[in-house]
Amino acid sequence: MRTPNFKDLAKDIGHEGFQSRSYATFMHPNPHLYKYYWWIFWQGSPCEGDEFLSDRYRISTKQAFELMHKLREEQHSYWLYNCRLPRLDPANTPFDPKSKVWQDVEWAKPFDKDTDEEYQGLK
Repeated sequence: MRTPNFKDLAKDIGHEGFQSRSYATFMHPNPHLYKYYWWIFWQGSPCEGDEFLSDRYRISTKQAFELMHKLREEQHSYWLYNCRLPRLDPANTPFDPKSKVWQDVEWAKPFDKDTDEEYQGLK
């Protein structure tokens, strides 16, 4: 994964014009299984490096897709990152939080209790 930095982003823009690069994982089609958080690094980002990829700057799915759309319209290049968290919802997910596999995992709220705004069926 490429660490977000303004120098390399500027090189990308200078050589190829508008573009987006993805360092994100695929999204599972069932939004009840995983919660996704996003980081979109572009010239207007508040910082770079590991600081940028912190919880402080992560955004929801709706915010991410709206920002990507805006950046594409305005021809601003960006790099896309994400992470996914399993949802803790015994009624809708197969995950057993007592299992050793999930011992040190950060859990997301169940889809129905997630307060993020929905975007095309995702939160």
